[in-house]
Amino acid sequence: MSSIEIVTTEPRTAMAVRQKARTEEIPSVMGGIFQELVPYFQKGVRCVGPPFAMYHSWSDEGTDMEVGFPISGPAVNEGRVRTIEMPAVRAAMAVHVGPYDRLMETYERMLSWMKDNGHEPESYMWEEYLNSPDDTPPEQLMTRMYWPIK
Repeated sequence: MSSIEIVTTEPRTAMAVRQKARTEEIPSVMGGIFQELVPYFQKGVRCVGPPFAMYHSWSDEGTDMEVGFPISGPAVNEGRVRTIEMPAVRAAMAVHVGPYDRLMETYERMLSWMKDNGHEPESYMWEEYLNSPDDTPPEQLMTRMYWPIK
């Protein structure tokens, strides 16, 4: 994991699908949503950054998540697919290198760091996937993690 730092994100427009899933379903649900979104790139929508997953809430009953791509081009509001605006926020940020099943360790370090440095975390966070498990060994996967602060 990289060092944790406070950053201010840029506002952006994204194309996303919001869905609830149980923890064990998250990888397959995310993969399905990414496949659902890819055809829009042939319809004039342009991807302008790495894919992301935003976690609005996390509980034993399931995770409320929004999965998508930052975009430019025409708005998409078709079926489950929505164009959303992601405002600029101040957030703790770290880059996790390694398998996705170890991301929680980085979140725990981020939470501890925020508390030690007098920052109160918001209730949501998001991840940007900087490379793909389709062509990258698990130990080399890179995930940029953002946890907004109040």
